[in-house]
Amino acid sequence: MTGNRSESAEGRSPRPGGVVRLYPTAYRRQHGAEIAATLADIADAEGGWGARRETAAVAGHALRMRTGLDSARPTGRALAGLAPYVVAVAASLSAALLVVWPLEPQAWDGERTYTPLAYAPWLAVLGCLIAGRWAWARIGAAAALAGAALSVPLALWSGGREGLSQNLPTVLGLAAAATAVLAAPPDLPPTAPRARRNATLTALALGVPLLVASTTVFQAVAGPGAVESARPEPVRVLLQFAPLVLAFPAALGLARSRHGGAVATVVVAAACALMYEYGLLASVPYDAGMLIGKAGFLTGLAALLIRLALRLRATRERTRAS
Repeated sequence: MTGNRSESAEGRSPRPGGVVRLYPTAYRRQHGAEIAATLADIADAEGGWGARRETAAVAGHALRMRTGLDSARPTGRALAGLAPYVVAVAASLSAALLVVWPLEPQAWDGERTYTPLAYAPWLAVLGCLIAGRWAWARIGAAAALAGAALSVPLALWSGGREGLSQNLPTVLGLAAAATAVLAAPPDLPPTAPRARRNATLTALALGVPLLVASTTVFQAVAGPGAVESARPEPVRVLLQFAPLVLAFPAALGLARSRHGGAVATVVVAAACALMYEYGLLASVPYDAGMLIGKAGFLTGLAALLIRLALRLRATRERTRAS
């Protein structure tokens, strides 16, 4: 029976349709028939599950090519480099929210009965990334995205419109983080020791303050309108610490990237414009706009200085070699 199916698979020439149509036209004309034949062979050899898994991989590759996020494009490589930091930030916030979930609710807590669906998968994503299991980390990110999607109707059901409005920004932010992880080229996995170390250090630098502040009574960070001591919201603490923690790796990454000088210049100019027009930064929650603007300015300036230092060192080395 299996032999007959293999012979029939060899005898047919699958047409490039279905998911193959997601590819850009030029690529589809060149490789479409080959991709369709491969999908047909996998379906015959592994059955429905294998075919669905490979179809999802092909669809992801096609969409990355459509959006310029494949490993051959600078945008895709930049997204792959950002993936460890995205995971660390999302996991740190999720850990803090999971810890405060069983505590006595504060005014900012809203309805949190559904939070494990949106938050818990991120701990697995971070653990898999640190362990070098990027394929499993991507599966965890897909679970986090699904949990965030399910949390929206659950928030409306459990807390009404007020519960939805209180929790929707956080859930959407975590959904965007999961989408970024899934959109990163899978053939550029952040499994090198440096990437895993950066994810670990970032998670510690953000996670420890988030956990301590979110479970401790601090009048100083409770908010300007607080009349008594209260636990600050984890998102507030994240917006206060993340710009400081991520400033140095962002500056170093910009300094070493191909178009980092231009990007750093744009960041400095944008930060100056935003700080001059304070009303734009005033819309950032928890009065964190000015801090983010200053951090952006210093990050761009540091990137330009580091880039200049690297070029001067390279020039001196070439002079000595000649």
